Amino acid sequence: MVRICTDSCVDINKNQIEENNIAVFPLAVILNDKEYLDGVNITPKEIFDYVEKTGQLPKTAARSIEDFKHFFEDLLASGDEVVYMGISSKLSSAYSYACQAKEEIGSDKLFIADSKSLSTGIGLLVLYACQLAKSGLSGKEICEKIKLQADYNQASFVVDKLDYLYKGGRCSAMARFGANLLKIKPRLELVDGKIENTGKYMGKFNSVIYKYIDDMLRLHNKPRRELCFITHTCQDEDFVKDVVEYVKGKNIFDEVVSSVAGSTISCHCGENTLGILYLLEE
Repeated sequence: MVRICTDSCVDINKNQIEENNIAVFPLAVILNDKEYLDGVNITPKEIFDYVEKTGQLPKTAARSIEDFKHFFEDLLASGDEVVYMGISSKLSSAYSYACQAKEEIGSDKLFIADSKSLSTGIGLLVLYACQLAKSGLSGKEICEKIKLQADYNQASFVVDKLDYLYKGGRCSAMARFGANLLKIKPRLELVDGKIENTGKYMGKFNSVIYKYIDDMLRLHNKPRRELCFITHTCQDEDFVKDVVEYVKGKNIFDEVVSSVAGSTISCHCGENTLGILYLLEE
């Protein structure tokens, strides 16, 4: 058998994780020099409250090579092959640490793929890998297919305010001031494993999201139909439901699922971030 595993940046729903027996390696979040584990003992709301109270942005961190080794060794102990894909190698040192852990373990049953993505962009690949495992493919075959599919993965978001990106050093004070003053909402896309600003929208967040979705479906118009994620950090549940229904109304995808982004994504984007994510035909 093949066991699929990932890290806590995956952002897929709990039932999807349980139904597919996916092993999740929690990444680290640091608040006021104290380390927490994403999805274990820290929540996005606690992060938002901390930033509002202190004005300081939490930090995210990859776990150690030893932590990865323990994680992989526990999975390999069952005798299964193990396929791991986590946050993009260009966004975190986690991929490098996972590869070093694999070298030190020296197992020919452990396979690692670079997702070149984040959030449910990873999740889409993970769920695809689970399908491949159920169809009887080997760990090596699954890993090779994931590496190919990783280049055909539409993952993007619109950010309401640049406050978190500014605090994290990802935009200048002038850009932040101008964007917030003019109500500019940047569009961030994963391009070859890196986050790129590929567009911007002007107006209220709840209004521009629909234009953003139309743009992405037009620009990336060869989707795999099985699944689409609407992933967000929004508090307005009714708005998210409306967005999901809007995408369903396009009759493009077999399933459209909403997903709340975890602590890793929340640390960098803040509240009121929303994205549409889906795989593309190769």
